[in-house]
Amino acid sequence: MSQIKVNSIIPVAGVPTGGGGGIIQVKSVVKTDVFTSNSTSFVDITGMSVNITPTSSTSKILVMAQCAITGEDAGTGIMLDRDGTEPIKANASGSRQRFTMIGTYADSGMDNRYGNGANHISFLDSPATTSQVTYKLKAKTRTSSTFYVNQTSYTGDNTNGSLGTSTLTVMEVSA
Repeated sequence: MSQIKVNSIIPVAGVPTGGGGGIIQVKSVVKTDVFTSNSTSFVDITGMSVNITPTSSTSKILVMAQCAITGEDAGTGIMLDRDGTEPIKANASGSRQRFTMIGTYADSGMDNRYGNGANHISFLDSPATTSQVTYKLKAKTRTSSTFYVNQTSYTGDNTNGSLGTSTLTVMEVSA
């Protein structure tokens, strides 16, 4: 059996100046189960973590995440974490909560407890390393009220409640 292994294929005309943009590798996870917490500090959302080892320190990492989160408090949201740092988050403004993605507010005592929205982000990161990098989604709430990932805050077992899925995909992009 024959094999051909290459690091790159360059077109006959060559790579344009400042070229790049080729996808080198893709890693992804899908979360189909429900996660709940009432933590006022960021906690890992179980199953929403991806490891990638860039082949070059000049590579970029395209992070694409979609996460359905509902909180019983308006101060509920998600943070993208890269090895214990926040590569992207909202600017500071007074005492407002700062997140990568804002959760849907659905008080359990109100009619909007049936709602849940999927939050999306696409972010081109520059980790500048050839060591393994871990991207994960974390969440918290402002108060000790419950938040739900992949489920509405209505938890009854009938058609009033809804379930969803969340995904986290990272792609190494050549520079």
